[in-house]
Amino acid sequence: MEAILGILVPFTTAVLIIAIIYLAKYFKEKSRNELIAKAIEHGKDISPDLFKSNDRPRKQSDPLTSALVSIGIGIGLFGAFYFFFDGFKFAAFGLIPLFIGIGQLVAYFVNKKNKTQD
Repeated sequence: MEAILGILVPFTTAVLIIAIIYLAKYFKEKSRNELIAKAIEHGKDISPDLFKSNDRPRKQSDPLTSALVSIGIGIGLFGAFYFFFDGFKFAAFGLIPLFIGIGQLVAYFVNKKNKTQD
């Protein structure tokens, strides 16, 4: 029974988190639409700001920052897994984000070099 729970709990938690986020956005949008419909029914003037999306504009991500964060996460996971699980067997999972970050860092410097040549 514990083995089944150990497998199911992480997956159901991830699905529940995604469902809660989706439902929160859905009900927020539904409430906003009902407010607009009631305002139209009663003949009220509707502000154009009400029709604008409330989503914040996404900040342009810096590839260098992304690469360094991935490298830091990889080093942290590697160290934590190595010391807590006594060996390289589990610590190798920390190498995945580490090498992803290194790849991003190499791509950043290659693209930076190509932009200066153009």
